[in-house]
Amino acid sequence: MLKKIILIPFLMSSVLISLYAQTKKINPKIVQVENNLLTDAEIVFVDSPVTKFNIIDRMKFYKVSSVSIAVINKGQIEWAKAYGMADTAEKRKADINTVYQAASVTKSINALCIMKLVQDGKLSLDKDLRNYLKSWTFPENEFSTGKTITLRNLLSHTAGLSTSGFMGYSKGSAIPSINDILDGKPPANSEAVKSVLAPNTAFKYSGGGILITRKILQDNINSNYDSLLKQVVLKPLGMNNSSFSQPLNPKWKNFAVAYNRDMKEINGKYNIYPEQAPDGLWTTATDLAKFIISIEQSLKNSPSGFLNNSTANEMLKPVLDSSDAALGFFIKKKGGEYYFTHSGANVGFRSDYYGSFLTGTGVAILTNSDNGQSLINEIINSISTIYGWKGFYDPERKKLVEVPDTILDKYVGEYYSDNPSLKITITKKNGELELTARRPERMYATGYNNFFLLSSPSQNCVFSSSDNNTIDIFEVRQGETVLIKAKKK
Repeated sequence: MLKKIILIPFLMSSVLISLYAQTKKINPKIVQVENNLLTDAEIVFVDSPVTKFNIIDRMKFYKVSSVSIAVINKGQIEWAKAYGMADTAEKRKADINTVYQAASVTKSINALCIMKLVQDGKLSLDKDLRNYLKSWTFPENEFSTGKTITLRNLLSHTAGLSTSGFMGYSKGSAIPSINDILDGKPPANSEAVKSVLAPNTAFKYSGGGILITRKILQDNINSNYDSLLKQVVLKPLGMNNSSFSQPLNPKWKNFAVAYNRDMKEINGKYNIYPEQAPDGLWTTATDLAKFIISIEQSLKNSPSGFLNNSTANEMLKPVLDSSDAALGFFIKKKGGEYYFTHSGANVGFRSDYYGSFLTGTGVAILTNSDNGQSLINEIINSISTIYGWKGFYDPERKKLVEVPDTILDKYVGEYYSDNPSLKITITKKNGELELTARRPERMYATGYNNFFLLSSPSQNCVFSSSDNNTIDIFEVRQGETVLIKAKKK
């Protein structure tokens, strides 16, 4: 066993050693994570216990058939585990080798391929895309004519293009060509990809723009996108349980079936995504963790890093000051740490990952349910707290006060605002105030005349008097700014 591991590149050997160790000794942190799921609430109450959930219970609650997790700690995959059923009809359990559609997480792997080709001098981030396109003509209009649009723009969603995402195609239906999809022509079920903003002016998420990067790769590097990504990224990183095959190659028997919000199987077991570059990756949480580690090592300028340090930093630098979108990644600051991340949503699948810039930590999570994102968020909250990711899970803490009924009664009534035109009704129910504007919401007291709503915890609801006697003013404030001012009638 050791002789075989020594022959594998350093990145892969560290991964395999970690997973091999897992089979010998159960990591106690797995059990802690499984029983420490935390809701993604923006606030917690100081004097109330924080409710923690079990992962199996939450899977049932959210109607998620299966979930696959890989946790990175100290630059290695510390553990990987899958839960639930990959296919409920066949009673086939999910395991760490079960492949899921990664959906928009695919965009990060596509970007890594492009950055490797840029590093090798085969592509330029700043060359106009029209100079690369050979088998499709970019549609010009008033937003694009005379404007340079680059790979840097396409990867960071700053090209000003339409078509945010794609819904996929059922098995047995006609599958469009890449040009049909770009042009929005049948049998394509998405709009044509075109300019709707001038480039470099704003962030506008565009899966269509990522599809154009695939066209550039096929016109200039390799006409077989699946083969190219395998050669440039998947094989070098040891992502052996990953594929861009759409539909999935029949040899892959261990795949997760897609389920809707009612846990009903998607027709044909999953949708086909012929676009590939923005949404077509099939993978495992373990393979995604290898991808994350490769970037973390690149940032440290490690000899085993996939990119050199300067290329990795350029890839992870947001293009606009007003956006957190880098080249195929989003950059989030939580606590004192920066993370590169991307989530994904295909029909019947949800996915997410985080990798740290400095601490060698991270997580990859895949689910086969339209309900998966809430569960994913709770699992990430659990992992970040159990592993001590400083400031990652940090909801605002509010201390509630008990307001006497005699004071609450003064606030009850109907308040009217002219700008915006709005009627706000305050009632008392079970000893608590309830606000109804569009729908009823309980009001939580942080002072005798200060309240907040769970739907907008950063805003304060303040009652006051215009004549120092009768309570007749209701305001919604964001800091010192008055957003709504209403008067009782």
